Amino acid sequence: MAQPIPQFGLYGEGRWIDNPEFVHIENIEARSSDLGWRIKPHQHTQLLQILLLRSGGVHLQMDTQRRALQGKWAIIVPAGIVHGFRFAPDTDGRVLSISDALIAPSGNRSLQTALLPSHPGYIDFQALPSAFDQLWQLTTLLEHEFHNANTGKALLIEHLLNAILILIARHHKHPEETPNSHDDSLINRLKVLVNTHFKEHLKTTDYAQKLNVSDKKLNRLTQQSFGKSVQQLMHERLLLEAKRNLTYTQKSVEEISYDLGFKDPGYFSRFFKRQEKITPGKFRKLADNKEV
Repeated sequence: MAQPIPQFGLYGEGRWIDNPEFVHIENIEARSSDLGWRIKPHQHTQLLQILLLRSGGVHLQMDTQRRALQGKWAIIVPAGIVHGFRFAPDTDGRVLSISDALIAPSGNRSLQTALLPSHPGYIDFQALPSAFDQLWQLTTLLEHEFHNANTGKALLIEHLLNAILILIARHHKHPEETPNSHDDSLINRLKVLVNTHFKEHLKTTDYAQKLNVSDKKLNRLTQQSFGKSVQQLMHERLLLEAKRNLTYTQKSVEEISYDLGFKDPGYFSRFFKRQEKITPGKFRKLADNKEV
């Protein structure tokens, strides 16, 4: 049987986190040193992660993207992204994990996750040592609270998380950006819908109806935000999942095509080649030659 992409609550733990208020922080060394400083490609469908590197280096893989980083960096790994790391020995850093349940909007909390990108983010702090020191101090306080039973622990952790997320977002986004909150909300809801329904191959009209807006307005907003139509966003999401399966599983092209809602594997192959300029089989061979 073809193996799916490994999914974990935390890497190496084959179960979902039961605590709906879940937050976790640990040193990179604690998780990776016993594994030869290597975290094999996997994904968390219910966790946002932020890695802070203070020293050392990492070769990383995010879906089909690969990078090598050294020194002071913040790395944002949204839920659902397939990611793997090969750290330089003795790399100093921390990994902060936040559950979707804690991130989700509610009447009694306001974590600033709306400010974060929905795609992998990389922030170079080499020239911003004081800003990095602020983040490191906040995560130090968070780690202390995490490991101790103090009065007001949950509330203080939430305040520290907000401060960390605001600082991350401040250095990730251009300070002159002033998004329209209503339009931003529509775009965020659209992204959730596309992630939920992309295998159903819905039309732009279907998404517009779910969001109670016109096709024209929805396409205008996606063009403003991404420079792409709703249909292009849907195709990108299908293509991303196809790439993940071709790279990280042994499923056949036919299995992948049916899993993604294509009724005809031949049509899937034509779709993939039209988007990526190579066949699924060729893409898989190229991906097999690249590994973190």
